[in-house]
Amino acid sequence: MEKGNNTKRSANSKISHDNMVRYIANDLVSRGYSVHADHINWPKGSFLELNGYVPDVTAIDNNNSLVFEIETCLTCNSEHAKEKLTAFDKKAGTYIIVPPVCSRDNNNYDPVAEVKQVLKNWGLFLVRVGTCDPFTGIINYNP
Repeated sequence: MEKGNNTKRSANSKISHDNMVRYIANDLVSRGYSVHADHINWPKGSFLELNGYVPDVTAIDNNNSLVFEIETCLTCNSEHAKEKLTAFDKKAGTYIIVPPVCSRDNNNYDPVAEVKQVLKNWGLFLVRVGTCDPFTGIINYNP
């Protein structure tokens, strides 16, 4: 079973990632989902693997089953993210969640358009992109 430790993640990036996992998991619980979350010692633990990988967050209610892969600015276009999202792509309701703002060469930018292009390049047309601020917890499932 592949636990989701991305080697590209720095200590600060890991904190941001885990904060976003926690914010997403708590938000989904507040919406009535049964939630499993990896990385954060979640009470229900992590979900079983899907096609060899453990999702960061899974949410299930009577009508929906959602899978969330949480990525930071450093990892949103990594090979590890591609492998996991490819494994989850056939699952309707798969999301990649990224921060709403990233920085490159001392300039801030919105990573959503870039991530959408990366997903197209990878042939992952069913994966949806959302954002979560790792510091404030503000979530947008459809930016």
